[in-house]
Amino acid sequence: MYHLAPPDGTEVFKFTDTGKLLTMKFSDQIIKNLGMLLLGLVIASCSDTDGPPQDLFGVAASGAAIKGSIYVVDADGSELNRLINTDGTFRFDVRKLTAPFMLKVVAENGVDPDLYSFAAEPNVVVNVTPLSNLAMYVVNGNADPVTLYSSWVSASATTADVDVKNAQAIVNANLRMQLMAYSISPYNYDFITARFAANGTSFDGLLDAISVDITAGVNVDVTGIGALVFDTGIDTTGYDIGGEAVATTGNYTIKFKVAVDGGVNSAETWLMINLPAPDLPVVGGTQLVEDLFVSLYGKTGSIVINSADVTGDAAETVVVLNADITTQDGVFNYVATYTFTQNP
Repeated sequence: MYHLAPPDGTEVFKFTDTGKLLTMKFSDQIIKNLGMLLLGLVIASCSDTDGPPQDLFGVAASGAAIKGSIYVVDADGSELNRLINTDGTFRFDVRKLTAPFMLKVVAENGVDPDLYSFAAEPNVVVNVTPLSNLAMYVVNGNADPVTLYSSWVSASATTADVDVKNAQAIVNANLRMQLMAYSISPYNYDFITARFAANGTSFDGLLDAISVDITAGVNVDVTGIGALVFDTGIDTTGYDIGGEAVATTGNYTIKFKVAVDGGVNSAETWLMINLPAPDLPVVGGTQLVEDLFVSLYGKTGSIVINSADVTGDAAETVVVLNADITTQDGVFNYVATYTFTQNP
């Protein structure tokens, strides 16, 4: 039989040769010491000297959710990384890091290019997509953002949130028609901080429909339309990324419906955007509507615009567009009615 006892000789445990516990007894001093120890552990567990969590979270997607790893580097050069969730979501606790932050996504397949993004502070959504990567390309003086990431300790001191938003405005202005076709207002949509899901709808639908390559300048290709000219010096007057909607007196919102081969009109759909008055279609000036139509339906096949008739006045303008779309199943006639209504 074996005994385990404290220095004062008070018996605590008694075991037989077989290891069976026969007796357990604590002295008052042992109980007091144990109580103090437990109290200290409780206090320590409840005290968080680092404060509450400070998160960066968002979606990494290029249409489909990206399978791979995501990294974040802070202004001091500290870096964290983790695997991206299967739905493209990720989350970092950056309470011990120093803002601003730059993020990098590395695809598991080793083929897709790395993508970059930016967060000025913690506790915000920060998405990493080909468009965030394009914005960081603009921020980096129209150069691959890989050099920005690798020099973030020094670059972070001269990279402000306003710089990134100005770069987003350039991206949005170049993709204005494509964003509008997916019911996204290009004038204020913040594609870095706006919540979205990698499910093929809305903004993710746009990501599915475009490809962006910055290996030799900027090459943007839209499914069914082809290459777009990307102008890094495009006019961004009236763009306020992350700001209030552009809607003010004299601006317009759009709704449309479509009939195919003389069939019943589709349900009326709102394009939740606010169109500046100078963009209102006029007789002989319907390029905006034609571009909207091609952006939405171009991926189904080649399109021939037959006509675009404008009626109405400044309060409400209606454009009826007639087009033929050639698909693998034949040629179909589309009649799309766009109604531009002046905001009160």
